[in-house]
Amino acid sequence: MTIEPEHKEPGGYDPGYRACGCFWGKEAGRLVREWVSQHGRDLPSLRVLDAGAGEGKNAALLAAGGAAVTAVDEAARQLDFEDPGLLRVRGTDLQILEYFGLVKGGMDPLVNRILEQLRPPDDALRSSPVHSALAGLDKCHLVYTTNYEDFIERALELHGKHVVVLSREHDFPEAIKAGLHTRPIEVVKFHGDLNERGTMVLTESHYQERLELRHEMDFRLRSDLLGRAVLFVGYSFRDPNVSYIFNFVNRVFNTLPDSQYGRRAFIASPDPSSFERRLFRSRNIDVIPIRAEAESEDTAALLHRLTL
Repeated sequence: MTIEPEHKEPGGYDPGYRACGCFWGKEAGRLVREWVSQHGRDLPSLRVLDAGAGEGKNAALLAAGGAAVTAVDEAARQLDFEDPGLLRVRGTDLQILEYFGLVKGGMDPLVNRILEQLRPPDDALRSSPVHSALAGLDKCHLVYTTNYEDFIERALELHGKHVVVLSREHDFPEAIKAGLHTRPIEVVKFHGDLNERGTMVLTESHYQERLELRHEMDFRLRSDLLGRAVLFVGYSFRDPNVSYIFNFVNRVFNTLPDSQYGRRAFIASPDPSSFERRLFRSRNIDVIPIRAEAESEDTAALLHRLTL
């Protein structure tokens, strides 16, 4: 099936993009809209790679519903590549982003584009089952996220929570001062914050640097693990950019005496097989199974059970 653009310019895609800021129109594709209408409740728990993002209209709709969307094609377009696949033949998505930063002198052009699109309405965040359940964890005052956007902190604030965001060492004393009067929920942006662009972990070099585990956020995580249990939500081994965190947690817990409560780390995993169970178990992480077809619903239910 072919879906024609609303405003198609002659002469091919590159001239068309340059001639019109909405070459494919501003509304997401019909199939994407239909999918969102049927599965929109699951969006906040999804991590989406839009491998044909174009101008980002589909990615924007998915992100507005709460999904974490990576649209590397937008970087390729800004680099004047008509076919992003040509770049992917030469390198990974992380390497493409690194190349983008070198050519453009930084990531600001791409980050600006992301900022334009990642602004879901308050009602969408307030009604998100997972975000609502997260706000209901009255005894949990510490949330780590590898997402750059502000969905978690916005959702918590919409539910009346006092939130402090930490993405760099400078934020640590501010969090201490905030805790002198009332105990806030600390949202640690482990891979950086869109509002603090210098903190964002985007490229292959950034991730390689973090593998050394010498960043201030790594030291903060190490201290936060002491005396606590950890629940991973929305992650899997299919995401290589966070798999090193699983190994990091394993290293820390391997050097600690056994907790009186047993295991210290858990992960909510959709329809786990022996593959996931064995790999996570080898890293001292226990698997909590949830249904892939109802991932958002089951994740919210799991968080609700933690309040009982």
